[in-house]
Amino acid sequence: MSNALEGLSREYELLRNADQTPRIGNHYQQNSFRHECVPQLVSAQAAAAPNAIAVTHGKKSLTYQELDRRADQLAHHLRSLGVGPDVVVGLCIDRSIAVIVGALAILKAGGAYLPLDPSYPTRRLMFVLKDAQAPVLVTGHCTAAALPVHPESVVTLDPEGQLRHAVSSGTSSTKPNADDLAYVIYTSGSTGQPKGVEITHDSLLNLVSWHQRAFQITPNDRASQLSALGFDASVWEIWPYLTAGASVHLPDGVTGNNPEAVRDWLISQEITICFLPTPLAECMMTLEWPTKSSLRIMLTGADVLHHYPPKKLPFQLVNNYGPTECTVVATSGIVPPKEHADRLPSIGTPMDNIGGYMLNEKGQ
Repeated sequence: MSNALEGLSREYELLRNADQTPRIGNHYQQNSFRHECVPQLVSAQAAAAPNAIAVTHGKKSLTYQELDRRADQLAHHLRSLGVGPDVVVGLCIDRSIAVIVGALAILKAGGAYLPLDPSYPTRRLMFVLKDAQAPVLVTGHCTAAALPVHPESVVTLDPEGQLRHAVSSGTSSTKPNADDLAYVIYTSGSTGQPKGVEITHDSLLNLVSWHQRAFQITPNDRASQLSALGFDASVWEIWPYLTAGASVHLPDGVTGNNPEAVRDWLISQEITICFLPTPLAECMMTLEWPTKSSLRIMLTGADVLHHYPPKKLPFQLVNNYGPTECTVVATSGIVPPKEHADRLPSIGTPMDNIGGYMLNEKGQ
């Protein structure tokens, strides 16, 4: 990582003498959203463009109005189960539209969602649910049946985010505060023991605000959601787009084990911005791409980037770095085509309202 950090240090020197024109970099500014949190921002998009597509999975899709209504109904039910500020709610669902509905509903109810990948070993799922003290679990029918022990309440959704059992209708009037928890994600921990990282709405909003400004997100964007639910990149693949009126697209039957299939899916869905983990992104850079592609930005991160993109790629590659505790991203930067073959690509410069410090081996 030292070569990449050297690049970061050089960029710092340039930024110190640069003007304050907005860019991806060490730029301090107020959050664009001062009075609203993510669920209110999504509802605002539903009011502004109710028939715009919010999320797709295979041949299924939800408009913003449909997404907002289903999330409201589920949020109302969750409130009746005691979900409110700082109450952690497990979310364990196979990739589907229900994942988005469930996460939004938990936020609307005032709670914090705890993403759980159904592919995790049962032992890990049970540890996390117990350690997080989650009194409610939102899940799918198959996943619920596979868990030997459940929290106090289990809410089951179908793949399109609808409750399997009828409940009274209503909307959630809960408005989260900036200091309330938005989500909790468990990492492996430095000792190998899973540990929960708590992220507030204020931190999530800073990520959303920076992302929308840095990458000029508009309602015309079509974003991919390829990461596993338990990986914090999934947060980044959802909320910056749904709060901007863009659409989020979940692949059906496409995995990162097949770079060609991922490329073809990105092209067929006319995806304009995507996130891919570093090893997959490096494979994707070696593939042939059409000269004219809807994809304008490929975000990558989670591992050391070893290669620069070739000049023929029809999109920009952006390298990112950040531990889960920093709300997905701490530094970000565009990687130029094969500019410095003698050193690793830079990890960029700090995102909005983040300070970066270069430390030696003694922490100085």
